[in-house]
Amino acid sequence: MKTALKEFQDNKTDKLQKRGIYIYGAPGSGKTMFAEQILREEGYDVVKYDAGDIRNKGVIENITMHTMSDKSVISLFHKKIRPIAILMDEIDGMNNGDKGGINALIKLIRPKKTKKQKLEDVTCNPIICVSNYHVDKKIKELMKVCTTVELKTPRPEHVRTLVDKLMPEVKDKTVACIIKYLCGDLRKLNAVYQIYSSNEKIITKDVLDDIFRPKTLNEDTKDITKRLLNNKLPLDHHGITLNETDRTIVGLLWHENIVDPLSKIPNNIAFPIYREALKSICFSDYIDRITFQKQIWQFNEMSSLLKTFKTNKLYHESLDKVPKYSNSEVRFTKVLTKYSTEYNNAVFIQNLCQQLGMDKKDTFSFFLQLRNLHSEEDIYEMFESYDICKLDINRVYRYLDKYTKRTEPDTEYDSD
Repeated sequence: MKTALKEFQDNKTDKLQKRGIYIYGAPGSGKTMFAEQILREEGYDVVKYDAGDIRNKGVIENITMHTMSDKSVISLFHKKIRPIAILMDEIDGMNNGDKGGINALIKLIRPKKTKKQKLEDVTCNPIICVSNYHVDKKIKELMKVCTTVELKTPRPEHVRTLVDKLMPEVKDKTVACIIKYLCGDLRKLNAVYQIYSSNEKIITKDVLDDIFRPKTLNEDTKDITKRLLNNKLPLDHHGITLNETDRTIVGLLWHENIVDPLSKIPNNIAFPIYREALKSICFSDYIDRITFQKQIWQFNEMSSLLKTFKTNKLYHESLDKVPKYSNSEVRFTKVLTKYSTEYNNAVFIQNLCQQLGMDKKDTFSFFLQLRNLHSEEDIYEMFESYDICKLDINRVYRYLDKYTKRTEPDTEYDSD
């Protein structure tokens, strides 16, 4: 990380320079503390954004070189210039809901290679992103444009060394109990040490067994889907396996990926199973529609049971030997991709209307009329001053061609 920071400071004006460092690891492995300690050692002033701060598109666009200095103003009063570093903690939280913030962050950090990218804003401050092992499409894009640093979870022998050093009076049986409870979480180790510091006699095995519970980890939705495909899970495990927030997405992932193992068995066996599974999924989708329209959220659990656990039971009981789902990664659902495309098109058209100062109908009519009267090159030249590039113009025409029937312009006009 120190090497990456030094390289950034030496080449900060180079548009091909990576401007981000991505630190990832298990919760409680000391990622944030590690980043802050390194930045302090290197003489940086840290501007920290975490999950409690607003990190939308507008905020991210305000940390560019045009709106934010690369030197700390306070440090100038002490006659010691300190550079500024931006620390984005819990970066995976930015990927929930509106994706505008993380998209703006990727644009800001990435090396500027193409002609269009070189027109984008850059930052003269290193941006350190901190996250756990949760990885999806946008997080992967962010990792590609950053220097990545992984902090591995401390192993039991490492934790034992720390416990022996910090709490020498604790007995061996109690140490084993502490290690089991911690599961490599250094924040919990700090909490136990605070209790030990106030009264070391409290730390006994019986007390720890009563007040502490082993750490439980929430599985990623793709891991849950893989487990449903490979194992038969009883209905009473529904509440343990699926969080309320994951129920809808797991149902979509199950529907998307069930076809892969079914393709490995004969069609005369696979099709009846798939048909029965689709009946449950379609009925649960109908329930979901009523749930969202009428806001009757009590139906949510029933819908999830139908689309995941009922179809899981049907799938595993219908086959003597279930084909193992061995794909390295569960495919993301294409259903949400369709809605995402529609949303992106709506945002694109809205921004275009604001740039041109027209409403939607006038914008569409304007572009259709331009194509009838001018060549492509003339149209590209017209929009240069509006900062609308060739790709944007082609995107508008693709959108219009999809929803309108294109007609050739009339070659003859009335003499009137």
